[in-house]
Amino acid sequence: MTHIVHPGDRPEGRRGFEIVLSTKMTDGAASLVETHQGPAWSGPPLHTHAESTETYFVVSGKLLVQLDDEVVELGPSAMAHITSGTRHTWATPPGEGAHFLTLHMPGGYENYHPTALQAEKDNGGPLTQEDLFKIAARFDWRPAGDQPMRLTPDGRLVPAAQADDEAARLREEWLKANGKPVEVQPIHEDGFYDKAGQNA
Repeated sequence: MTHIVHPGDRPEGRRGFEIVLSTKMTDGAASLVETHQGPAWSGPPLHTHAESTETYFVVSGKLLVQLDDEVVELGPSAMAHITSGTRHTWATPPGEGAHFLTLHMPGGYENYHPTALQAEKDNGGPLTQEDLFKIAARFDWRPAGDQPMRLTPDGRLVPAAQADDEAARLREEWLKANGKPVEVQPIHEDGFYDKAGQNA
């Protein structure tokens, strides 16, 4: 069946992620998520998808992408097609955010976002990292390695908890260097990683 989706028809987004095309619309073949992320943002922990491929397409801005042991920078109209089993994550550099699309084939992973959003509402606040990992595991997402690692806005893999501090520091340094007001908001609530029982 053919589908037309206008912006107002999309389900509620979570942390800058909005489902454009759902698995239901494609009979499981694919899903498409649109993301708007500000500058100096560390994305999800390094992870893999065992059953699906993932393709990032950058509409505007810059996106740093970790692919196994390599970090590449994608600008407007650039893309990265990620085969199943490849360790990957992303971040945005200090001075520039990114608007990008993520295509999953087959679809299904996009359902993580509304599921996590509903769980946060049911919980009355943010979930722990451990809670989010358990939800993500239901949608073909697994952390890579023994310790959760995330990409910093300057392209380094560090323990997950450290990435937020690194992102805030780099964002503040960039703002000061460019004569802009420093308004640094934490990405995660205090204790996010401690509550999860992670040594990250």
